[in-house]
Amino acid sequence: MTSKGTVGGPIDIGTVAQPPFVRLPDLTTMFARRAARLEFLASGNAMADYLLFVATVMRAQAAVAADLPEGTLPGPADIAFAHEHKLPILDRLTWRRDPSWQAGLAGIAAALQGVAMPPAASAALAALRRSDRVAREAVADRLLRTTEVAEDAATAFFGNAALQLYWTRMAALLDRESVVPVDPPVLCPVCGSPPVGSAVYAQGSLQGVRFLSCPLCACEWHCVRIKCPNCQSTKGIAYHHIVDQSPWLKAETCDECRTYTKIVYKEKDADADPFADDLASVGLDILVCEAGWARAAANPFLIAAAN
Repeated sequence: MTSKGTVGGPIDIGTVAQPPFVRLPDLTTMFARRAARLEFLASGNAMADYLLFVATVMRAQAAVAADLPEGTLPGPADIAFAHEHKLPILDRLTWRRDPSWQAGLAGIAAALQGVAMPPAASAALAALRRSDRVAREAVADRLLRTTEVAEDAATAFFGNAALQLYWTRMAALLDRESVVPVDPPVLCPVCGSPPVGSAVYAQGSLQGVRFLSCPLCACEWHCVRIKCPNCQSTKGIAYHHIVDQSPWLKAETCDECRTYTKIVYKEKDADADPFADDLASVGLDILVCEAGWARAAANPFLIAAAN
């Protein structure tokens, strides 16, 4: 890993006077695009088998997404209330989930029939399919409280995959104008999750503009560069990477809150994805944590990989 380097000299922090606040996911391409990215990153990676399995699950998510039953979306009153109180309009902790998320879980499980997986994963998926609606809702409630992980790794993995599909689908159907900043602004304005990473874009009107990336609903929201995505400090920001590996990916560390968040630079790799590239760069996590920083937010699929 490179030694600590503070920011110095002129840096292009974006050429757009007023970049869009939010970028909502494209349900028709997002999961398939992430799957392809993981398949590419798996080559030569120590976690190749796991990355390829996640890619298979993401292709299942993509296949199920188009066939999910129509779910509930926030109405004008819900949106007005959220705006008034600076709350996410689909808050993961308070949103009234409809049965379509469980339909998504069933669809993912069906799509994975015959796919080779570790015995623990196969048993967990079968147990989820056999469990009743109330039990599955209880699992979802626990998973959405990111301060604790009460499930075994395999159950958490499949539950998070279904919840990710559900929230991403809702986010994709929102009117972009209905999504506004929340308090605190470091949280996803759609679902209230902390960002899993960020991306600096390189094409067209978004040249040099950074967006934070949500691990649950795949929403991206604007955040100026050289600013901690966790505590919003602009002091003590530094960037670290592993020499001769993934030059498009760095860990952005903050000396104020002693956390880090990964950042990808699309000018160096246009296909880089904060969620997928985070999964494939555990080596960087290990080195940065050993140097004294903690992850600002967990990747729900990395929890499973670590167990």
